[in-house]
Amino acid sequence: MVKAPPADLGFVAELLRRYPVRVLLRGEVLPEGPLRGEKLWEEGDLALYWEGPPPSPEVREALRLLLRVFREVLELRERELALLKSQEETSRLLGLLLHEIKNPLMSVLGALELTLETEGLPEEAKELLSIAEKSARRIQDLLNKAREYLRLGQGVRLKGERVDLKALLLRAAEEMRPLARRKGIALRLVLPKGEAWVFGDPEWLYQAVLNVVNNAIKYTPEGGRVAVRLLVGPEQYGIAVSDTGPGIPKEEQERVFEPFYRASTRGEVEGTGLGLALVKRVLEAHGGEVRLRSRLGRGSTFLLLLPRPRPGQRAPVGRLLLLMVALIALARLPLFPAPLGSQAFGRVPAGEVVRLPGLELAFSPEAQGEARRWRSLWGGGNRVEVRLERGGVEAVREKPLPLALSTPEGQVRPTGTHLRLSREGGARISLYRGRVALGEETLPAGEGAVLGTEVRRKLLPAPLVRPVPGPEGEVVFRLLGPEGTRAFRVEVRSGEKVVLAARVEGNLFRYLPQADRLSQVRAMALDEVGLEGYPSDPVPFRERKSFYEGKRRLPQDRAGAEAFLRRAVSAFPDDAEAWGELAFALYLQGRHGEAKPLYEKALALLDSPDIRVRYARLLYHMKRFGEAEESYRLVLAEDPGNLDARWGLAEVVLALGRAKEAELLSRQVLAVEPSYPLARFTLAKALLEQGKVEEARRLLVEEFRRNPDPEVKALLEGLP
Repeated sequence: MVKAPPADLGFVAELLRRYPVRVLLRGEVLPEGPLRGEKLWEEGDLALYWEGPPPSPEVREALRLLLRVFREVLELRERELALLKSQEETSRLLGLLLHEIKNPLMSVLGALELTLETEGLPEEAKELLSIAEKSARRIQDLLNKAREYLRLGQGVRLKGERVDLKALLLRAAEEMRPLARRKGIALRLVLPKGEAWVFGDPEWLYQAVLNVVNNAIKYTPEGGRVAVRLLVGPEQYGIAVSDTGPGIPKEEQERVFEPFYRASTRGEVEGTGLGLALVKRVLEAHGGEVRLRSRLGRGSTFLLLLPRPRPGQRAPVGRLLLLMVALIALARLPLFPAPLGSQAFGRVPAGEVVRLPGLELAFSPEAQGEARRWRSLWGGGNRVEVRLERGGVEAVREKPLPLALSTPEGQVRPTGTHLRLSREGGARISLYRGRVALGEETLPAGEGAVLGTEVRRKLLPAPLVRPVPGPEGEVVFRLLGPEGTRAFRVEVRSGEKVVLAARVEGNLFRYLPQADRLSQVRAMALDEVGLEGYPSDPVPFRERKSFYEGKRRLPQDRAGAEAFLRRAVSAFPDDAEAWGELAFALYLQGRHGEAKPLYEKALALLDSPDIRVRYARLLYHMKRFGEAEESYRLVLAEDPGNLDARWGLAEVVLALGRAKEAELLSRQVLAVEPSYPLARFTLAKALLEQGKVEEARRLLVEEFRRNPDPEVKALLEGLP
């Protein structure tokens, strides 16, 4: 006896088959036949009749609720179709445009063919006409592929026939063998024993397989090998097409399925860039997917995955209600396994921010465990399960998408929540919003728990985090936590990646940049049991890896530093510090003329004391003493304690013949910093200008002991 309305709308089809019921939907009787018996329920254009002994009150109520849900789903679907109407109009216009281009193109091709057959044409003219014909045929191929791609994207009705995969692969192999023979390529087909079939559209599936096999032969050099294998898994069939071609770079493998994208290793082989995009759409429309494994110089393997029919599954029948119910169920219910993020099936996508409709999951880089995702045939529904063995995950769940998070210490099923789950020596959950069921207990928002224990705590407020540039080009995070803070959890995100999740014991954390990019940092305060408090607001900052590497190499590897610093200013053209360091690298190489405009660009972006002091030193070496003095005095006007500017000014005024002023400036530097490099050298030169040889000699000896500079040695040896 039915106790409650079922959650699976596919139950309607089973109900019509098993029970003595008739449904009147918009004038159609389903299943077919005359209406007899008692009318149990009627609303609008939907009515339910019962043919048989009177049903119990429970069954009567369950049927009424079930048909009401079915009616509401149909109405929602009609609204969805109305919303998509404007998009369909755009697609129709594009399809019309493709059709109209095709007719004049055929005329051009015909004219070219006739012209090429004309006798007496010069060889140069034939060659040019052949090039034109070849280009026109490429346009024709592109139009055909675009029409197919557009047609599939417009929601073309796929057939629901039983497709024999073995026969389909045999047909594709036979069609492609002549092309393989012409290139001397060995085409091998491996089929399993027993039958292998799926439900789907045979022509679209054949087109997808043919595209992949054709690509494999086309991109494999002469004398190579192409293998087509049909693999049988517990839940899926796999069609693996392997070649010995040039392979595809790792960073391009995700993009080869985008429309019009072609891999950089394609060489001179022509193509439209739509074939693999079409394959992806066909496979996804059949509830499957396409994967790629490739190594440069070793070839590629494309794996076309199709779901196996479940036991007792039959091809769709031609009854309107059954067809609509089946389509709605497949469109909304998560039935088919799908990868979560970029990882393979079953693997936690460590370091990724995975976004699904109504759900965001951010995994720490060290996260390990198992992840399972199920989706509907056309992506209408999702269900996610994560078993965490190490690391952490943050979940923000805005819609009623089924989510289960578990650890060896316990399972968490959140509802409308924002939470963090981490596992370091034991599982801990911090709940920021919503509710979480922990066994028979409910954890309220603002509290945390150590799973498997009775430990419960109020969460600490969010700390303050401030990223500041470090002296070597790194980033230093300064942290200020609330009372009760024992440590911090620092998290750095960039785009869809969590690039760092680290525990910090003190109030400072030195972060070495990993790329040239914009990133964000957040921090959570940890209490005495390790629960992570509320996260701070994300603070944006720049990661400047090229700048960091360039500055680290100065001054030992000046040319290497220059290469990195040029990348740095290319990544961030408004980075005054990077422009200044690049100018300094050129200055150290003696390329003063090239360094000067770069210093001026840096000062236009940011007139900082450090950049201006170095700029003044460059002017000094270019013997532009008046400009150098002006720059040094500008720095000292804002920062009288700047020893670099004071010593540099001493060098400039000494070069201008003002030895007494140079002596005073040098003594001021040594009074503050007795070990300042070359300050004694400058003072000694000023004393020599005034005839104070013995004091100068003593200073030079002391300077050479501290700093064995060749200039100091030469001046010392030249003394009388």
